[in-house]
Amino acid sequence: MKLLKIDTAIRTCNEHLSQTNSRQTEIESFLTQYLLVLMCATFEEEIESILLKRADKIHDLHIKSFFKNCIDKTFRSIKSSELSGILGKFGADYKETFQKKANGTVEETSYNSIVVNRHDTAHSKGSPITFNELVQYYEKGHIILDYLNEALENSARP
Repeated sequence: MKLLKIDTAIRTCNEHLSQTNSRQTEIESFLTQYLLVLMCATFEEEIESILLKRADKIHDLHIKSFFKNCIDKTFRSIKSSELSGILGKFGADYKETFQKKANGTVEETSYNSIVVNRHDTAHSKGSPITFNELVQYYEKGHIILDYLNEALENSARP
C-alpha cells in the first residue's frame, strides 16, 4: 500500500540530495531520520484507518465508540509481530491469515527495519541507515499494510 505522503517526501528529499550533491553527508542523515519518523507516523495513521474501516462493520454504537477510542491509544511504532497480536484479538483466523502472508518475508523484514530504525532515531541512539536503504525498505515494507488490510477483510465474519 503505497502512501502518497511518503512517496512525495521521498521524491522531494531525493531531488534535494541530488541537486545539492548532499549524498553521504549529514544532510542525507537528517533527511533520512525525518523520513523514518514520517514513515512510521504515516504507517500508524494507515493502520488506524484500516482498523476503523473494520470497526464500521460493528452495529452496536457503544462498542464501536469504545473500539474507536481505544485505537488512538494503542498503536505506536508497532512491529509486524504486534500487528499479528492485534489481529489475534479479533480471532485466530485473522492472525493466521496475516501470518501466512507476512511471516519470514522480505516485506516483514523491511517493515520492521523501518520501525526499529525510527525507534533508534527517536531515542537518541541514532540510526546508521542510509537514504537509499530506507527507500528500499519502504518499497517492500509498505506491503505489510496490504497484508493487514487483507486479513481484516478476508477473515471478517458476518
